Amino acid sequence: MTRKINPNKKIIFATLKLAVTVPWQEITMDSIAKAAKVKSSVLMEIFSSKLAILDAFNRQLDEQITEEFSNIENVGSIREQLFEILMARFDALNRYKSALKLIYKETVPFDPLASAYGLNNLIHSMKIVLNIVGIPTCTPVGCVRTKVLSAIFIRSFIIWLEDNSTDMAKTMAKLDNDLAKAETLGKSVTNTRWFKR
Repeated sequence: MTRKINPNKKIIFATLKLAVTVPWQEITMDSIAKAAKVKSSVLMEIFSSKLAILDAFNRQLDEQITEEFSNIENVGSIREQLFEILMARFDALNRYKSALKLIYKETVPFDPLASAYGLNNLIHSMKIVLNIVGIPTCTPVGCVRTKVLSAIFIRSFIIWLEDNSTDMAKTMAKLDNDLAKAETLGKSVTNTRWFKR
């Protein structure tokens, strides 16, 4: 029996593959449909735009991370847990680095809409990460923690884009350093820890 491929994943993969060879601004929904081997009408029923496809890719990654780290609260400190989760996220992104690197360079800061869309997705993802380790994000302090973690991830993401080492050593060093700084800053400013339950 032939195994059917999830059309959403098929379209997401085709879009990212296309982004390696075609400038992001020149990619059309029709070209994505052709690359994914689906009808344009079918594609538009599932996704309204290229940004919606990237949004689905991000949600797919969020689901993968949530499932993988469902029991992480029992392992190590919160800072260690955050490090493990975010590095796992980078590891999952490695397969698509070439596409993501080109999309990033072609949209930030040249495409305000795409940049804002991406930032909103990132903040949502960082809320999920914090919730995984048991940190509430629906309070004023939780919102600050989410923004801090988002900034940390962005800084590490920029390093990751140029990190061609097999063990992502530069990315790990940057992420670990920024998480440590955030923890130290939280203690000195508020006499508490940024990352605590």
